[in-house]
Parts: sequence; C-alpha cells; structure tokens
Amino acid sequence: MGCPDGYLQIEELTRPLNFGYWCGTSWGHNQYYSETSAVTIMLRVFNVSFSASDNPADARMGPMNRPGSNPGAFMPQDPMMLKLQYRFLKKEKSVLRYGVPYSPSFRGTGIPNTFCDKYFENCDKKNCKIQSPNFPGLYPRNLTCRYHIKQTAIPDGKVALVQVSQPNPHLFYIKDRNAPHVSRDQKLQVGSACHVLRDYLVVFDGNTTQSNVLATLCKGGTSVSSITASGPDLLLLFHTSAFDFPFQDSPRRKVFGFELDVKVEFVDKESTAYVRPGTECEFSISSKGQRSGYIQAPAHSLLPNTTCNWKLIAISPSEVVWLYFLHYRHIFHEDMPSPAQCSNTLFIYDGEITQVENSRNNSAVRLGQFCRKDKLPKVCSGVHAPGPNAVPCSPSDSYVSKSQILTLALRYAAGTAPAHVEFLARYEFVDQRQWGEPTPEGGPCDRTFTMMPRRLFASPRDVFLFGRGGRKRLKCTYTFKAEEHQRIELRIIRSKMGDDCHTVFQQTSRRYECSNNGDEGKSSIWISEEPWEGVSLTRACLCDTNDSNPFNLVSYSSSLQISFTVTNMNAASDYDDFFFEGEYNIVHAASALKEECNSTSRQLEGRHGNFTMGHGRGNPCHSQPRLVKAPDGAFIFLKLHGYGASATNCGVASRINIYAVGGVAPIASVCPERRDTFTHVFSSGWEEASQHKPTWRDRYNIADHEDYLDNVDDFNTTVMINFDNDHINHQKYLNPDDYDDLDMDEDEDKESDNQRKKGDKKSKKKNKKNKQKGERRRQKKLKKENEDKKINEDRRRQQEEQYIQQHQNLYIQQQQQQEQQNIPQALPRDPYNTNEENLYNQMDKDFLAQGKDPYHQYLDNLQKTK
Repeated sequence: MGCPDGYLQIEELTRPLNFGYWCGTSWGHNQYYSETSAVTIMLRVFNVSFSASDNPADARMGPMNRPGSNPGAFMPQDPMMLKLQYRFLKKEKSVLRYGVPYSPSFRGTGIPNTFCDKYFENCDKKNCKIQSPNFPGLYPRNLTCRYHIKQTAIPDGKVALVQVSQPNPHLFYIKDRNAPHVSRDQKLQVGSACHVLRDYLVVFDGNTTQSNVLATLCKGGTSVSSITASGPDLLLLFHTSAFDFPFQDSPRRKVFGFELDVKVEFVDKESTAYVRPGTECEFSISSKGQRSGYIQAPAHSLLPNTTCNWKLIAISPSEVVWLYFLHYRHIFHEDMPSPAQCSNTLFIYDGEITQVENSRNNSAVRLGQFCRKDKLPKVCSGVHAPGPNAVPCSPSDSYVSKSQILTLALRYAAGTAPAHVEFLARYEFVDQRQWGEPTPEGGPCDRTFTMMPRRLFASPRDVFLFGRGGRKRLKCTYTFKAEEHQRIELRIIRSKMGDDCHTVFQQTSRRYECSNNGDEGKSSIWISEEPWEGVSLTRACLCDTNDSNPFNLVSYSSSLQISFTVTNMNAASDYDDFFFEGEYNIVHAASALKEECNSTSRQLEGRHGNFTMGHGRGNPCHSQPRLVKAPDGAFIFLKLHGYGASATNCGVASRINIYAVGGVAPIASVCPERRDTFTHVFSSGWEEASQHKPTWRDRYNIADHEDYLDNVDDFNTTVMINFDNDHINHQKYLNPDDYDDLDMDEDEDKESDNQRKKGDKKSKKKNKKNKQKGERRRQKKLKKENEDKKINEDRRRQQEEQYIQQHQNLYIQQQQQQEQQNIPQALPRDPYNTNEENLYNQMDKDFLAQGKDPYHQYLDNLQKTK
C-alpha cells in the first residue's frame, strides 16, 4: 500500500504543501494546470537499481509488456524514467477554467487556511462553477475539499432551492481506483458503488456534513442530472485518496476532474414544490381555504423510500374534488444506474388511504397507478392554450371523486437520483349544491321551490355545467309554486350574464329588458308567469344586477318562472361569468283578489265591453292584468285613457302595457297621465288586413271588422293588458291603501308624481314662496298644454279627414263586393259605449233600407250623442 519505493509531489507557490503522492507507472495523457504562477516538482525514489534486468529480453519488453506484470506496478529493478513538458498560459486563454470574457465563471471565494475550500453566495446573479482543484487537469492527492453554496437574497414568500448539474459528459470524471482502468468502464457510479477510500463527491442537503446525503458520485464520463437542495444551502464534499497512479482510462482524455453548474430556483413557500426540512412529504388542502389551486411534485431531490402524499379534502357534503394534470413526465437519468423495479410510482385514490404499500388495508378506491414511462395519467394539456385554441377539460379527461377526499401518493423507491417525476396538476372543489327540489322530468339544473318563509336561491356553481367543464350551452328553469290564494315576492340581488349583456330599464314601458333583446342564442335571465293557463306573461329580462339596485317583483299569480340561459360558452366560461343570486318569499294575497278577482273574472270575451285598470285605493283587482279574447275571425280594438308613451314624454311612474299572447315585449305602452286624451290600440294582424302601417295611434275611433280578414293568414285575436308601476317593484302592491288610483284628479296625479321625484321631506315644505313658484309653473305649463292641444287638434282633424277618406274608399269597394255576393254590411260600433247598442241595431236597419252611407251617418250620430 502507498508508495514505498518513491513518489512524485507538486507544490505551488502560496499554497500549503499537500501530503499526497503519485507513484507507479504513468500511462495516457496526464496534464496538470497550476492554480498559481509557480510550481515545484519533487521526486523521491527509494532503493531503486539503475542496472538492467538479468533477463535482457524482459528489459527490452518494458513494464507494460512483461508477462504477469501489473502495468501500473513499479518494480525495483526497473529503471526510473521521468519526462515532463511545460507551457505558460495566459489567463484570458484559459476559457475552460475561467470562462469566456463576456460570461466569466465565478469559481467561489477561497476559505482562509484551507487548501481548496470554497464559498459561493447568491449564484442567481453569477455564473457559478464548482470545479475540482486544478481543473481541467489532474487534481492533487490526499484532499478533502468543501464547497458551500448559499443563497441569501430571497424574495418575500419564496424559498430558494440550490441546484447543481452537468449536462456535458466530458466535464465530469472522478477516478475511483488507483489501479489502471483496463476495462475502460465510463459509467457514473452512485452510492455504495463508490469506495470510501478512493475518490468521490458527496452532495449534502444543507450546510454541514450532518445533513441528509442527496447523492454520492464517482467515475463518470457521462452527464450529471440535477441535484437540488430543499433549501438555500448546499454542501459538496470532494475527497481524494492519499496516492494514485498517474494512469488514465483513455489516452484521449483531455479533461480531468469535474465542473458543475450552479442554479437557484425560487418556489412559493406554501407550494407543494417545497418540503420543509425535518417534516414529512405530506400536504393537506381543504376547501375551507382556497377553492382551487395547483399541486406539483417537489422541485428538490428526495431520499430513497420517500412517499409524498397530497390529500384534497372537500368540507361540504355537496362538494367533490376535481383534479386534472396539465403536465406529467417520467424523467429517467440515463447516466444513473437503473433501479431493479419502478423507481417512481404515482397512485390516485378516491378517498383517504392509510398505507400506499398495502392497498388492501385502504378503503379508498384506486383510480389509477402509473409507473412505466409509456403509461401516463390523463392529461389536459390544451386548457391553457392561448386565445381561442384553448380546449376545456371534461370529466372524462380528468379525475372526479365521488367522496369528499381525493388522494395522490407518489412513492420514490430509489429516491430522485436514478429518476424523478415532473407533474403539474390543477385541483378544484366543485360545489354541486342546488337550491330547491329537482323538477320532475326536468334537466340537471331545473328546480322547483314551494317552501315558506323567505329563502335564498342562486344559479348553479357546478363547473361541469359550464364551458370550463366542457359544456357549450346551459339552460336552467326555476319554478316557484304557491297556493291559489298566495303570491311570490321575488328579489334578484346580484346577476351577471357575460360582458356583452346589460340590463336596460325602458322608460317607455317601465320594464327591465336585456340589451341583447334576449334573442335566441343570447345569454339572458327571463322572468315570466302564467296568469292564465297556457298564457305566458314576460315580466322582465335581466343581465347585470348589483346589490345596490336589486330587482324586485311580485307575481300576479301563484306561480313564477325564471329561465337562466347561457349560450356560446368557451373553455374559460364558468359560474363567475354567468350567475344570479336572489331570494323569494311566499305571501298571502289580498282578500279581494281571492274572492272577486280570480283569473276567470279577468278573462274578457265578447264583441265589446268595458273594464277598469289602475293601482290605488280602489279595488285591488284593478292592478291585475286582463286577458281579452276576440271572437273567431275578429281583431281586437282597445280605447284607453292616455297617450302613447316614449322615453321622455310621460310624467307619471305608471304604464299600461298591451301584449300579444306569446310576445315578450309590449306591442303598445300607454301613459295614463292625461284623462282627456285617448289612445287606440289594435291587435296584431290589423296592419296586414287594413293595409295601414301603424298598429296603434291616438284618437282613432275605428273598430276592427271581421270582413277585413280576407286573405290574412297571420294575426292574433288575443291580447293581454298589464299595468306596470314602480310601486309593484317595491313589493307594496298587496296593500292597496298605499297608492292612488288612476281615476284620481289630474292635479292629484301630478302632485303625487312630484312628491315621488322630490322625496317626502322636500315635498312637505309647502311655504308661501314654493306655492307662488308652483302657481307660476302651473300657469306656464297650462298655457303650453293649451297650445299643444290646439296643435294636436288641428293635426287630428287633418289625419282624421285623410283616414276617413281612405276608409270610405275601402268601404265602398267592400260594399260593391257584398252587393255582388248579396251579403249585408254590418255597422262598426264603439265597444266602449254599451248604452248605444240598441240604437245601433236599429240604425243598421234604417241605414241599409235608406241606402245611405252608414259610416258617415255613424260619425254624425256619434257626435250628436256625445
């Protein structure tokens, strides 16, 4: 053992003498690069004979070819030979050691009173290189070098992980024997394969040799995969034997020793990529905190027989766990010896596990086990694709628990040295709760509400019903049912239907409508009811609502329906883009509505009739909608107090809206502010029958006639009349004493409207000055009304003359047709004046007998009667 017959030492200027030796026979290309500017070579030989061998033939063969000899052995009878070449190199040309000028290598700070110890700090800002002594040449013998890497500059909330690696196979080689490598085996050795008395490199997970050993390396000629500490400190210990033969495994080797690259990775302190020192690799995440997030394999190296568990716990019984992988890869280190079995195995369980090794002791259901490189879990890699290329991840492409716990277990049988797993997965706790009861034979989100008292409800938050769960379209119907004598109070507190839909309050009809008109293929919230069986009344269309201005409504009937429709969802759409939240209450209706104002009494039929509508201290039935049905083959004509409402011309907060049955928007909206003005409304189909474009106009007292229906295929003979008032939206309609009836005086109506606009406090300050101002305003307004009335009267006369002329021509044509067919002509009547019915019956007969124009005679008599 050792070098008993002699040795060679190299001493450098300013460096302490190292008691390591080279001896024996050298072979191959041995180079030594000094660390200083001067070297001293010392050669000592003991008991060496300078005479030739007794066998001249052996002397000629030399030590390499002598039979039975060790090519590295030094025989006492061999002659001593030493041949050296030297060269002086400039530092800037030594790029392999010092790096290129534009990116110089930082080789560490030397520790005083040591031969080769180095300290590296904050390598995230430097090009740190860990090199063996005298790299890239032969390193001295009998050394123990320590390389301490420390990261001190760490961002808040992050953890620094120090990493070393060498992807270049030519820059890592550590001899593990002093005998020549005749077999020329260049594979990297790890762990126990490296002899403790030879050359080796140990990597510690910390700053002392008492820290966990991440890897022990020797030999080489191959790349070195990443070795990562679990914190900001990493210690490498390089040990060389006391003596060695200057004998290399390949005569072509140009680089000796090793060089390792240093990197620093920053990860979130609370992420699963980091295992705190001294703790188990266990992660427990519950829905009590974050509703969704990401989990990933530890970013640092782990020891053999380590198992990492990720337990995802849903707190609420209505929740399940959804997990999908965005990235998954088995990384096998070809430079490391392959393990005898699967080094890394991933298990996925539906439920909680107790032992990974023995699945029989677990009550959880195994959803998957992945070990081989060719067998991977389900991966949704297209979820985060840019822009429109993103693809949603459906439940079939992911893992969804049936219980409240989903567990992942990753077992490292051989640690992370021979192979490791990289994965990134996203988890989400899916709330599958839905309010109300399932609607029989309904869809997955159709619900029915019948409970009292006031309760909250909302749209579903199940992501699998939205675009992010793979759906393109969603429609949920919410039905509220009460007893016949009850009504539903509804309040929508918050809502959102995407970025392109907005709620618009129409001043014309005092209704809430959607900016996209709620058309087919558009996302919207429709609120409707059926005051009569089979007859739907649309109350509102909503998009965006906030709690500072909620939507309020009281039903006319004992049932109400909300249709929540979402269309054209993309891979990013979910319940945060389309939702609503509200509350409902079932209350008792006024007694008058129970006894005298049922749906049958508010359904009007016949050829003509009168009814009263309003919302005030009178009969509460006046605030209920009316359904008017025309006889077969007839149109409907309505004569109403007021004038056609627009966005600016109506000074009261009430509207009379007329709907065609099945329509979602009014065909006419009447402002009931003026009692001396009348509006005439015609049902749909009249326009085509009379070839007159307007469907409603002021002051035209023209009744529909069944003879005008020739060649008209599309018309509506039923209309619905609804009285919309702001008070209804404030849920006071059940108390009729809080309102004024529409039949009140005009001045009272205006005063009530002024009080509503100015507020109760301001309107009560009726001092003398305000009265004078009010009188002046009233006189000014009265003057303007008289002027407008005169202008309207002139315009009315002109329009009436034009219309009468047109109608007379039409009447004469029809009369001629009837004379040819011998069919008697009926006389149009005023459906609002039932006292004239007998008179009109007699007049019909007289007019026909006298051959007079019944239409002009009818107008003359009507003026006389008034």
